[in-house]
Amino acid sequence: MSPFSGVSIRTLRTLRKEGSTNQSEWNTPGKKRPRPSTVSKLDNFDVTAIRNKINEFYCVKKQVPTLRTLHAELKESIGFSGCCETLRKILHQNRFQFKRNKGELVRLHFLTKINFMKRQEGNLIVYLDETYVHQNYRPKKSRQGPSTFGVVEKISSGKRHIIVYAGSKQGFVPNSLLVFSTKSKAADYHDDMNSVIFLKWLREMLIPNLTEPSVIVMDNASYHVKQINKPPTMHSLKADIQKWLRENKIPYEEVGPVYAAEEILKQHGHEVLKLPPYHCDLNAIELIWNLAKRKLASRNLGLHGSETENLIRECFSMITPADWKKCTDHVINVEEKYKSKDNILDTELAPFIIQVRESDDESDDSLSGVEFLESYFDYDS
Repeated sequence: MSPFSGVSIRTLRTLRKEGSTNQSEWNTPGKKRPRPSTVSKLDNFDVTAIRNKINEFYCVKKQVPTLRTLHAELKESIGFSGCCETLRKILHQNRFQFKRNKGELVRLHFLTKINFMKRQEGNLIVYLDETYVHQNYRPKKSRQGPSTFGVVEKISSGKRHIIVYAGSKQGFVPNSLLVFSTKSKAADYHDDMNSVIFLKWLREMLIPNLTEPSVIVMDNASYHVKQINKPPTMHSLKADIQKWLRENKIPYEEVGPVYAAEEILKQHGHEVLKLPPYHCDLNAIELIWNLAKRKLASRNLGLHGSETENLIRECFSMITPADWKKCTDHVINVEEKYKSKDNILDTELAPFIIQVRESDDESDDSLSGVEFLESYFDYDS
């Protein structure tokens, strides 16, 4: 070690050698070192937790989440171990951006429709969704002691089992559980679903078991919104464009998209309500997934892979209508928080419809406009 520079003799010799070669740049030894990633790839539960935490800032704390405040909350709630820059990259990868607030309009439209559908005739709200579990799904933590090592973590996650189900405050829709396995290695389980499977499930398992006209709440997954009259693009041939126009019986005017799933449900007397983007907290079945997976993880010990599907069905059978009622009540509370955040009154969510009847008889006992509004907004009292 040199007493003057504070660095080793070997380092000084290296620097002298570099200088003697007349190089234009002097390299600092050890400047660039590979740094291992401190945060592994997050799974769907962690990403959902981040989204829910952001929504909590807006609707519960009434605050705009900054990167630092969100980072502190995630460290405490889910044990996030990355730095703020890592969190920023994760948010960017999951399409969280700084932009003008357009989501409130979409959310207002959803709250308006679901409020009117509930209050109009007391329609049953049915929530549907898809999820997955791996064959070797285990709890991340277990109680351990000196003579017990807890749950053994398997290296391979095994086959992926896709689950499709629907339910309401009354419980699961009977006989509508679909479970099938896949060997896909894709990171996103949505790659294992397609419109053929989903529409077949609608026709054969969901619709026959809906005993009353219902409002079906679902997200905007690609197989939920497959168009059956998809318009031609600028790359289409002239003959294809003309054929499409003739089939739709339109003289060159714009036609809105028609979705296969929505048309099938409407034909059987049901309505479809699409969730606002990134608002999984308004779908009650998301809470049911969490409940079912906890039951599955606690019981999936020492079982052969061929028994996984039976275990999945058994765990879902343990979820009661009371569990569903708690989850739907929670979603209603979330809706109320959003309405409070957006300063929306219940009367603002009701449609303003005033029918004026022309009559020559002055003794006509029909309601006036003011009387109609007063009676209209008093209908739920």
